[in-house]
Parts: sequence; C-alpha cells; structure tokens
Amino acid sequence: MSENQNDTTNKSFSVSLVAPWVKGNMFVDNDFFHVDIPNTVLFGMVPAGRQRDTSPLNTISNVYTSNSYKLGRIFLGGLIALGGIASIGSSAVTGIILILLGFAILGSGILTTFAYERSGVEKQVSLPFFEANHSKELEQQLTEALSAFQSSRNVTANTQQIIEAMNKQHEK
Repeated sequence: MSENQNDTTNKSFSVSLVAPWVKGNMFVDNDFFHVDIPNTVLFGMVPAGRQRDTSPLNTISNVYTSNSYKLGRIFLGGLIALGGIASIGSSAVTGIILILLGFAILGSGILTTFAYERSGVEKQVSLPFFEANHSKELEQQLTEALSAFQSSRNVTANTQQIIEAMNKQHEK
C-alpha cells in the first residue's frame, strides 16, 4: 500500500442510494489510479459483481465529472410514489412502502459520473448524486497527480535543474 493511498480522503464511495453501506474504492498513488467498485442491479439496490481497474498514470489523458438524469427511472419512481400516496387511504403500510420505493427509484435516476480516458478509451463510474463532492475532489487529486507525474518526466526541465545545480556547485 502506498503512502498516497493512506493520505487520500476519497478512498470510499457509496455506489447506491438505497444501500449507502455498499462502498467502492477509488484512489491515486504515485504511479497508478485504482478503481474497485461493486456493480449494482435493480436501480442500484442490489450489488452484483465488481468493476476493477488499475491504470498507469502515463496512460490517463482526461479526467472529468458530470451529472446525468435517467428520465425513465425518475418517471417510474414518481409514478410508484404517487401510487403509494393514492393507496395510503386503503392500506397505510402498503402506501408507505410504495412511497419509499418510489423515492428510492426516483433518486437512483440522478447520477454523478466520474470518467477518465485510458489510452483513448473512456471509463465511467456512476455514483449516487450525494457523492458529487467526493467525485470532484477525486478528480482534482487525480489531475494534480497527473500534473506531477508529467512534470517529473519533463526532460528539459529536469536537465535544466541539473545544469543549474552543477553551475552552483562549480561556482563554489
């Protein structure tokens, strides 16, 4: 485990609105960007499988976050919630369950997407809307790591620093 992984504040991400305890992990270290996220089915309610990726920093060319809205989920969730409100008079328990289920499906239609390009291929990780700030923080950390990685491999700048150090030592 690298030092940067321990310093990362964005290690764990919730991948589901309904099951926020189902967590995935994304972090950047000195040489790699690591993703280990559980996949979910049934509107993000049931974990099923994993998405794992370890990308060398020199292959990542673009990082961004975005918000998206799945209108089918939002519409279906709204209909179920309205059905729950309508049925609350005949059966309060059924009405409450339908309202909660409807809002859960509706909320799963609002997504934050963390995306990056590796060797020209776009990779996307969809997260619940409440993980937007963490996603943007991770985007910033990865962008800074990419900048530092590219700067450390800048031959011209590194050569200039060596020449300056040698000139200073020669002047003594």
